Amino acid sequence: MIVKALKKGHTLQTEDGREIHGPDATKGERTRVRILDEAAALASENGIGAVTLAPLADRLGMSKSGLFAHFKSKESLQVEVLMRVVERFTEVVIAPIRAEKDKPKRLALFFNNWLDWIEHPSLGSGKGGCPILAAHFEYDDVPGPVREQAAKHNGEFYAFMHRLVAVALPQADEAAMAAAIDGLGLSHLLRVRLMHDKNARAHTTRAFEALLKNPPLKEVA
Repeated sequence: MIVKALKKGHTLQTEDGREIHGPDATKGERTRVRILDEAAALASENGIGAVTLAPLADRLGMSKSGLFAHFKSKESLQVEVLMRVVERFTEVVIAPIRAEKDKPKRLALFFNNWLDWIEHPSLGSGKGGCPILAAHFEYDDVPGPVREQAAKHNGEFYAFMHRLVAVALPQADEAAMAAAIDGLGLSHLLRVRLMHDKNARAHTTRAFEALLKNPPLKEVA
């Protein structure tokens, strides 16, 4: 069974459209969702590398063999955890901006939602940091499926920012703007979570507003 989408209320769907948390969910599907939820919380607290079968089984009160029936390897579990958190990120950060018709406002709303995601772990997976961002640092030089999944998400995230910028600021260099926005987000992450800077949100917002007023422009051929 492959989880396809995360909907409001943490309701997942299978590829054939059945709701896992609905009346047609099988016991195995419900168990799988419970495992992914707990694994995402563990990743939020200790990093994606900490998501292994033994500690997760302890947290869930399950046997390792019970977990192995759902995930055949540590790597497959970690990859699906990242996919689950990405779906939650889409629901919390990206989906709400689609109703905004004003394109520059849509870009600003996206950035505001992303800062909320960084500041409030409860919006995502648990009590700690974002497992997606943690995976970028943990696995940037570790070959394998987890790194590939993290890189895939980061590429999709950059492509999404490119599209937002292209329609919001047609005169801007999309790649340069995406890099600048990403840099502001990562800087905000460090100032909030590592330095506990109470002024981080105000400073990051001012920097973003200045970027919107004076974006890097496309080069003239």
